[in-house]
Amino acid sequence: MTIALEIYQLTKNFNQQPIFKDLDFKLNKGEVLSVVGPSGSGKTTLLRVLAGLESPTKGNILMNDHEITNKKANKRNISLVFQQPLLFPHMTVIENIRYGAKLAGNKDDSKIQQLLEAIGMNPYQDFFPGEISGGQQQRVALARAMATDPEVILFDEPFSSLDPNLRSELRFWVRKFLEEHSITSLFVTHDIEEAMIMGDRVGIFHEGIFQQIDQPELLHEYPANAFVANFLGGHIILDKTKHVPLKDVTLSPPEIDVEIMALKGFVQHTTYQNGLVFHHILIKDLNQNIILPKKTPEINHHVTLYVPVASIREFTGGRHE
Repeated sequence: MTIALEIYQLTKNFNQQPIFKDLDFKLNKGEVLSVVGPSGSGKTTLLRVLAGLESPTKGNILMNDHEITNKKANKRNISLVFQQPLLFPHMTVIENIRYGAKLAGNKDDSKIQQLLEAIGMNPYQDFFPGEISGGQQQRVALARAMATDPEVILFDEPFSSLDPNLRSELRFWVRKFLEEHSITSLFVTHDIEEAMIMGDRVGIFHEGIFQQIDQPELLHEYPANAFVANFLGGHIILDKTKHVPLKDVTLSPPEIDVEIMALKGFVQHTTYQNGLVFHHILIKDLNQNIILPKKTPEINHHVTLYVPVASIREFTGGRHE
């Protein structure tokens, strides 16, 4: 498989304090890597360094085996899609996309028409940004980025300003678009659900390093450490070395004879989602809140959580069978 982007020992300091440090990762051609983590963890700074808008303190960036670490932004074949569409308000939809093509030296208008058709904006090509919706604007921003013929597209939380329904619709649309066009991408978000939808692999980013990079299902099955398990949810963290998946935990005694560990909990809240009832339970001894489904709503109620001892796992440290 062809490697599109390679990062070695990449470090960025600010006032002698590391924003991120000694990052090593690779992106295969056509792969989407989601980067997710708490606010202030250095995700956007990483994008800016990769795009050439900031210089790294040390390390190397290679694209298709060519060193680009010290190249200026306009000399890198990388596009950046921001949180806001940032379209030119005095230009129509087609003019905004054509501007991207112009930057790449592409004067073939057939490419513009193909992009308009791909994003479903042919009927709106003569509209100005203020005359179309936020979701349509973000699609135009994507087409403008595509018009530069980039080898890599970087996304900086591109859906964060959209309402939940539109955000959900657009993330699936963009994911399909990237797949169909085999576009190598790095997608930054602070929304774990969005990261799982968008990425072939997901990198959990915290305190300037990747705590773990893996396929979504493997992250949930084999979290590297307590931070990853807590950030993802879906686990009871017993201590720094052990956890148990919530899918194995019940609020009723097991029907078969197995060794169990019982934990005491307190139902603090009950919420509803997709027709199901969920209990928000505080496990006081572990100082941990979890969410479990239950058929009947209850609140301010003491419960017992039944944990099969065989389901208790050790953190992998990023390695698994």
